[in-house]
Parts: sequence; C-alpha cells; structure tokens
Amino acid sequence: MEAPAGRTSQESVERSPRLIAYFPLADAAIPIDLLDLYAEAGVDVVEFGWPARTPYLDGPDVRASMARAARGDPRAAFAAARRRMANYRKAPTTLIMSYAEKDHPALIDPAFYRQAAAALVVAPANDALRHEIEARAVSAGAALSTFVALPITSADIAAARRATEYVMLQAVDGVTGPRESLDPDNRSRIATLRASGVGAPIVLGFGVSNGEQARAAVDFGADGVVVGSAVLRAALNGRAELAALLRQLREGLDG
Repeated sequence: MEAPAGRTSQESVERSPRLIAYFPLADAAIPIDLLDLYAEAGVDVVEFGWPARTPYLDGPDVRASMARAARGDPRAAFAAARRRMANYRKAPTTLIMSYAEKDHPALIDPAFYRQAAAALVVAPANDALRHEIEARAVSAGAALSTFVALPITSADIAAARRATEYVMLQAVDGVTGPRESLDPDNRSRIATLRASGVGAPIVLGFGVSNGEQARAAVDFGADGVVVGSAVLRAALNGRAELAALLRQLREGLDG
C-alpha cells in the first residue's frame, strides 16, 4: 500500500523537538487553506480533530469547534486536507485525534485509518472501546500515538509503551486551554515514563500556548508539544495571527 501524504519517514521519526498543531475537521470557521501556514512554519504533525459528541477533556475552544463541525462532513474535510497537503514540498505527518465513542467511524469501516499516518484515541487507558479502535488503526497501517492522562497509572504506562508515533502527556490537570505557565512537575512525570520503558517521543499537551512555554517543555525533557486551543483562537483571528503563533512555537522549540 502506498503511504499517504505526510506518513512518517525514519527521518521525521528521529526529528526532535516536534511541533504538533491541532486542525479541526469540518469546522467551517477554519478554512482548509490555513494548512499552508502549518507547512510553512515547520509543523511536524497535524493533529486532525475528529468531531466528538462528548469531548470531555476539551475546553471551550475545542468544544465550540467540534459543535460547529457537527454540521459538516469530516470525511470529506480530511480528504480535502490530504489533497492539499500532497502538494507541499515537505508535508507534515497526518494524525487523526478522536474520542473512543460507540459510533466511531473505524468501528464501521475497517479501512478508515488507511489514509492516515497515525491515530490518537482519547479514553481511559483500560477502556475496551479505545483498545478496539487502536487495534483497527494499527491493522490499517497507522502508527499509534497514546494519550496519558493525570494522574499517571500503571495502565497508562503500559499503553504508552505501545506507542509508535508519540506519547501525549497531559501537562496539567483539567481540560484543554491556554495556561499562564507549564507545571514544573512535568519534568518528573516525563522521567517516570522514560524510566518505565517508554521509548516513543513524549510530548506535552494541554495548556501550551506560546513559544516560551514550548521551550519550557523541552527544558523539562519533552520531545515536543501539542498545541490546540491557542491555535484555534489564532486561526479564528486570521492568517497573520496564526502564522505568527506557529512561527513562535517553532522558534521556541528550536531554541
């Protein structure tokens, strides 16, 4: 099977630190051509958000976006995104982020993940539905990213060991959304995951909203960051603000 646009190469797997930026599927307020800015700024992974009925870990920015997306067609939006990214000189990796819900498309269509480079399924580590969706993603050829919530449990660590793309560590208790600063306890959390045998890159998500925080994440030992709510806010304010934020995040990571 031919690898889809943005599938991870050995070179990109080894690249560190990683900039992972959220992009909502089927949200009419966020035009597809904004993806050009992601590629231009050096985003490594585009985390395409699949609309969820109950995005319980997301704050108001992502919730509002998913509510708007509920009126759209996420499959068509993802296809349009792949077509656009196929024209980039260096396309970011394509990852689908979704919640483990009973009507998840992968449970209906075994080929759902064949066009994605990677998958990240949000649910408790021991959730049976999450395990089923992840298994279908791997069977379809997608790399696996895993989400580690707080507090970290033995089940979370076992799931993190199975990651082949990256481990997304919840950087702060609560829901997604910008914070004033990053919790320094993330340094010990990352060290715990590493000492427990986690080999995939570990990235911090929840609260990262500027270049200074991205640099702090690297200083704590993270291999990169996931930025969602801040990216959505910037995108709603226009191309210039989004481009500036993505550049700032990239510069912060690169030091």
